[in-house]
Amino acid sequence: MLLISPFIDLDKRIRDALSEHKSKHDFELLVLFGKNEDNYYKSIKKDSLDFLRQFPNIEIRYNDRLHAKFYQNDFEYIMTSLNLYDFSLAKNIEVGIKGSFAYKGLIGKVINSTDTMVMQGLDKVKHDVLGLEKEIDPIEKFQFIFENSDLKYKTEPIIVDKDGLIGVLGGKKLNGFNVLVDNLIISAKEIKTPIIVTVTNSSNEIKLPRTENISSVSTKTLSASQFSKTFYISQLDITNLMQKAGLINGDKISAIGLKKGLVMKNYMGKDYISYPENLVEFNELKKH
Repeated sequence: MLLISPFIDLDKRIRDALSEHKSKHDFELLVLFGKNEDNYYKSIKKDSLDFLRQFPNIEIRYNDRLHAKFYQNDFEYIMTSLNLYDFSLAKNIEVGIKGSFAYKGLIGKVINSTDTMVMQGLDKVKHDVLGLEKEIDPIEKFQFIFENSDLKYKTEPIIVDKDGLIGVLGGKKLNGFNVLVDNLIISAKEIKTPIIVTVTNSSNEIKLPRTENISSVSTKTLSASQFSKTFYISQLDITNLMQKAGLINGDKISAIGLKKGLVMKNYMGKDYISYPENLVEFNELKKH
């Protein structure tokens, strides 16, 4: 099974579905995520990562350019806009293309249950979106992307013969696993060590705690959409909060907002407001 998504937050339904295969000695799970190398937990939730690390035959890889979403089992695949996290599943309207297939070694060709018109459309998606020639299918392309991404974690199953007659007949069972690669080390940038700063004035001395980042406003800014994906906050809540705080007025930045570090940016001819990633006004939303 191949799961490719920049952002991963596995809900109970997905965990339950994956757990059904966890004890199978021949089940292989491949996972690719991306976007936040300095702090993986912004891309993949800690409890999801801990859950995946328990699989006896898994490879977890990372690609900082990843924006595609692709999910594949033994017989079907989906190319979609859907990130593999709970917020997308519950709140967003997503779109995708589903295909059926069989490995060439089993049947000799790809099986497609869709009609000619849809398949012509899929060929155009392959050519225009993926940059592929028609003889290269999405399965091969995403397998190539996976294999050429950074390996962060890999386990190897310990497989033994089953007891009794089943074992004599070739039956196998899982008997634990070995961790071959574990490079999922969270960067020190994630941890902000408290430092005491002494501020002196004419009357007294005040000690204030701060983090290693001296600047009170981050120079890195994010769009409302990026904040939504990172912290699972709806864009409407973000807009309402910024309006209430007086930082924006409709699609314009107020004078207060400019002082707070809000900036206007443009993407493909469309202007949008970008917010400092450590804007204090977001703290209340992040709690929920």
